[in-house]
Amino acid sequence: RRNRMHKCSTTLPVWHMPDIAQALAEHERLVHWVVRCQWLGELSYAEALQVGRIALWRALRGYDPQRGTVFSTYAVAAIERAIWRAVAQAQPRAQEVLTPHPPQAAPDLDEIVEASLVWEALYRLVARLPDPLYTVIVARYGLNGDAPQTFAAIGRMLGVTRQRAHQRHVEALFWLAHPAHSNVVRRLLGRNTVADYQDYLLRLRTWLRDRRGKR
Repeated sequence: RRNRMHKCSTTLPVWHMPDIAQALAEHERLVHWVVRCQWLGELSYAEALQVGRIALWRALRGYDPQRGTVFSTYAVAAIERAIWRAVAQAQPRAQEVLTPHPPQAAPDLDEIVEASLVWEALYRLVARLPDPLYTVIVARYGLNGDAPQTFAAIGRMLGVTRQRAHQRHVEALFWLAHPAHSNVVRRLLGRNTVADYQDYLLRLRTWLRDRRGKR
């Protein structure tokens, strides 16, 4: 069974200190992934990472598998909430008279939550990609916590040419954009109209025609 972007534990025992230390190390990439998905404002990446690690530690101690929630889902929500609080606290407070309306520079919580939902749905969509398309997307965008890879590096990883790796990347993007696969993401982004689907089909036909012409 291939590795996914992070290891998801479905049942966790009562934690002892060595167990927690090991679990923290195993879920380190999950913390990096969540941090990269957030708007950090004045908060530095290193500060957000530390906040995320503390939130992960608390999630490990508070997780109850009897509630039926997968640990990764529980942990992502806990880490996101902790980062949002830290971002809000890091925002500079303007010296101004209080008004009924928040300052214009304040982040929109609804937008942050909406963006989080989109990222979560997109993450789940990428996890459904068949190999080697999954490997290409994860490596290309650094979704496993590593630095994003070039097509040449991905080609060496898969044992194919740079051009073939690029072609696999395009195939993966079309797979992800397919209405049958991307329905949830499209609804969140407001891109699920008939016109959007027709545009996808037109781009897909054009790409397939061009690919056949190059053979």
